[in-house]
Amino acid sequence: MPTPERSQSPSPSAVPSSNVQAAASTSLANEHLSYPSASAPAAQTPPASTKPRPLLQDRLYVGNLHPSVDEYTLLQVFSKFGKVSKLDFLFHKSGPMKGKPRGYAFVEFASKDDADKALTHANDKLLRGRKLVVTYAHQAPSTKLVQAVNTGE
Repeated sequence: MPTPERSQSPSPSAVPSSNVQAAASTSLANEHLSYPSASAPAAQTPPASTKPRPLLQDRLYVGNLHPSVDEYTLLQVFSKFGKVSKLDFLFHKSGPMKGKPRGYAFVEFASKDDADKALTHANDKLLRGRKLVVTYAHQAPSTKLVQAVNTGE
């Protein structure tokens, strides 16, 4: 018994028209994209590296903290030098160390003189067996250095 011959040409819906699709996607893209007009020059902003960073002389970086040091301990230590206006004590947000202290904090004082006093008196002082690293916040060491110090590498 002879088998019926099948047509070798694919159905019209199986072969998309590339020209139609390309035109549709181009018009769709043009609806969502905007280009600057030739008449108005784009506002040029200098790169971030050329802008001077504001010098925060009332905010201190406190590093090399022992894991048992908490916010209360830091407030006790740094309140001796003046009024602490803000304390940023950082914790790990994820991973196996989630919820544990990062080993550094930022202490902000009400006045620059108090911050200077804390910087000179607290830097290189022992707190629970570790020498504190106290600098102005803009001079904080990189996180790789902080991790190396904290792990003893």
